[in-house]
Amino acid sequence: MNMRICAAIAAVVALTTACGGEPVAAPPATTTTTTVVPPAPAELDQRAKAAIAPPGAFDALGGQVKQSTPATDDEPGADGEVVTTLCETSEMSVDGTSVARARVWTGRVNLFQRVHAMSDRTAAALVGAVQTRLAGCAKNRGAAETKAVAKPEGVDDFYAHCEANPDPELVPWSCHALMGRGTLITVVVASGQTKAAAEAQLTSVAPIFAQSFVKA
Repeated sequence: MNMRICAAIAAVVALTTACGGEPVAAPPATTTTTTVVPPAPAELDQRAKAAIAPPGAFDALGGQVKQSTPATDDEPGADGEVVTTLCETSEMSVDGTSVARARVWTGRVNLFQRVHAMSDRTAAALVGAVQTRLAGCAKNRGAAETKAVAKPEGVDDFYAHCEANPDPELVPWSCHALMGRGTLITVVVASGQTKAAAEAQLTSVAPIFAQSFVKA
């Protein structure tokens, strides 16, 4: 056989028999390593800023902003903030790099929101951890999951619960909702004179909070 033809066949067809009768070895496998660079704090802050409800979100419900942390959008968000406090003293933290922004509304509504943009921890892990820890301390505080508040559209991870406030200076009941999407999590709190009132308020405002959150 013409040696040039034989060489061409050997180059195109791997693992076939060449003219000399020896198998042609397959080329070595190649691997590609992808390095994931975590987002910088400035990037996390931009995401938190986009995710938190705007100051006028509850104008139609008679709610006005009482406080924003930081006070303006030009100031950077805070790192290492506690995500939520369960059963009065049990704190849940991100345990990693994060940037948080918070806002309080008063008037005809009593609302609080804190948004955490996290570098690597998932919201699903935090929501699950809250459920586990709440189950362990709920007996002492009367805290319980509430089915009355439905998961807003576009939110991946969700859990809501209500707690009685033992401090007489606080509104008697607070209902909390955790909403997660990827590495973004927000805690929303609605307060009322009764558990039913707090649940009703949280039910009405959760979709409004979700509007900004799911787009960030």
